[in-house]
Amino acid sequence: MSGIIEHPNSGDGNIEVIKIGEASAPVSLKTYQDIYHQVTGRTEQIKKRYSENLLVEFSEIEQLHHKIKQLCDVHNIVASNEVVSVFHEKERKEQFTSFERFRAYNSNTASPTVTLVLKYNFSIIPAGRERPQEYAVTVRLTSRVAMLEQVEREAPSFVRPHLVGIVALNTAEVTVDYSDYVIARGFLEAVDEWVGGCRKTPPINWLNVLRRWSHFAPGISKLIAGGLLAWFALQSIPAHFSATATTEVGARFFVVYGSGALILVPLMGAIGGMIEEAIDSYPILSYLKLNKGDSNLIEQFSERKRSVFIKLFFSAVASIALGIVSAKLERLI
Repeated sequence: MSGIIEHPNSGDGNIEVIKIGEASAPVSLKTYQDIYHQVTGRTEQIKKRYSENLLVEFSEIEQLHHKIKQLCDVHNIVASNEVVSVFHEKERKEQFTSFERFRAYNSNTASPTVTLVLKYNFSIIPAGRERPQEYAVTVRLTSRVAMLEQVEREAPSFVRPHLVGIVALNTAEVTVDYSDYVIARGFLEAVDEWVGGCRKTPPINWLNVLRRWSHFAPGISKLIAGGLLAWFALQSIPAHFSATATTEVGARFFVVYGSGALILVPLMGAIGGMIEEAIDSYPILSYLKLNKGDSNLIEQFSERKRSVFIKLFFSAVASIALGIVSAKLERLI
């Protein structure tokens, strides 16, 4: 087919009619879109990501499957298929050619689930058309605890905990490849409604604020230690640098407070690093619970709260102890 394709409109941005070829034969927009997609085979894509702390078990996945299948009753679907893929640690993958086969998934598996992917392919004949259109709906669910455990095990030691958390930021994602946006929007809203109804760990707003500034903790701790030492040193100058003070006293003064600065400031920096790590590693549960490996990993992450509070307690005690030492340095002169 040759010639010029024109797209005149009514002036308000909405295309009313399309004229094709030298004869300027009028063709409706819907017919033109149908011809275009049949010839090129191209589709559009819409995607949405979620960062909520989802607590997903098999029953929730069944609900999601039922929601998507319920939409099939609304449309004239001439063909469809589905694939369920389960990704475990160490890149191990299980694939099922239907959801019914997925129901037979081995729940005794000891390897935690990292990602679950549900992919549906539909051939839909929209109302008013004769040819089918292809749609692909892909839902990807990620276990944040499994992802964090995997990244922490493989990441270099110098990688900060809050950077590890960024890797597992998204817990769910839905992608729809479509020809008709209205139909695609229905699938997107179904997944959106499912996410809204899932069990979740509520967000901790104050923790998010602390994590945003936690990397300043070591520097602030060093600054506090240096400030305290300087203040105590200034307070003790009148007692040690009077008219009768000897050179030995002055030398002891500089040795004591100089050594104190070299020792106490780095120690306070280390304590600040412990506080930073405790804040960044505080566990907020978000998981996929499909097998025994998932249950064990979830229990392990739940116990991390105790270790975080212990670390914060000892950091506070050590900070107080170093403050007392700074105040008592004068006695060593």
